[in-house]
Amino acid sequence: MSTATLSQFKGYLRELSDDLDDPLQSALDAATAEANAFLGFDAAEQFGSDGPPSDVVMAVMILAQIYADAGSPEENEHRRGAAQRLMLPYRTDTGMGAA
Repeated sequence: MSTATLSQFKGYLRELSDDLDDPLQSALDAATAEANAFLGFDAAEQFGSDGPPSDVVMAVMILAQIYADAGSPEENEHRRGAAQRLMLPYRTDTGMGAA
């Protein structure tokens, strides 16, 4: 399940048609998996019925834009960095514990 809804993501992209729903949903699913890996937990489970905070939802939409848009490598790295900065306050797994 995606952290952001397809409707939210389409609004973020200002996409009005339905012909790109399948690839946009795939981009959201991939972005949700990347965000969960970065956070160290499943955001949908962790935040429960209230849903994830708006900055986590925005981070997922920014990551999904990387998968949905053919941006340059520099643009995509900027987007990924921006998304990660939004998620930093919630991150529990820094990757250092396994070392």
